[in-house]
Amino acid sequence: MPKDVRALLFDLDGTIVDTGELHFRASIETLAEFGISIERDTYDRVIHGNSNENIARYFFPDGGAAERSRYVDTKERAFRASLGSVMPMPGLFDLLDWAEERGIGTAVVTNAPRENTDAVLRVLGLNRRFAAVVLGDDLERGKPDPLPYEVALERLGVVPDAAVGFEDSTHGIHALKAAGVFAFGVTTGFSSDRLLADGADAAIPDFLSPALWTCLKAA
Repeated sequence: MPKDVRALLFDLDGTIVDTGELHFRASIETLAEFGISIERDTYDRVIHGNSNENIARYFFPDGGAAERSRYVDTKERAFRASLGSVMPMPGLFDLLDWAEERGIGTAVVTNAPRENTDAVLRVLGLNRRFAAVVLGDDLERGKPDPLPYEVALERLGVVPDAAVGFEDSTHGIHALKAAGVFAFGVTTGFSSDRLLADGADAAIPDFLSPALWTCLKAA
């Protein structure tokens, strides 16, 4: 854990808000329209936390750009239509208030497309709350590559050793650790044992976790 925390970096889906089941249903239903069926373990391994580019390439290795784009667009529209009354992760606003009071920078770092990111942040009333929002789609490489987190650190003007990140997926944890950032795994999709095995430094159920606040107050 950094001794001097200057930045908090948040994944979006499954971290700021628990949209895991919404994404799962949207993915399964859309793949079915394309004649593809998958099991949950395949979803967890291939889709959860991965970039749309990598996902489309996996399921449509011989397809053209138009087919891949049609899949992504259909799935993401289905997801946005299901947002309804999503709620922020418990303790999120407390954590953001704590950071703001101490002048600690905050950023969202996500593989989600801009339309999804804007929609989720707007529904939660967070569209003006973060100093930076970094989208994998806007960069040469998304997670699990560390580039999105490296860009977020650069925009906040913070070195990796002074940052703490929050992720719920294997791809996200790998990206954080490759960027040199202390990683909390959020157990919305995977168990704490799985996230720790993937490289997380600690695992928490949400932002009310006493373990999180003990670490932050010590820093």
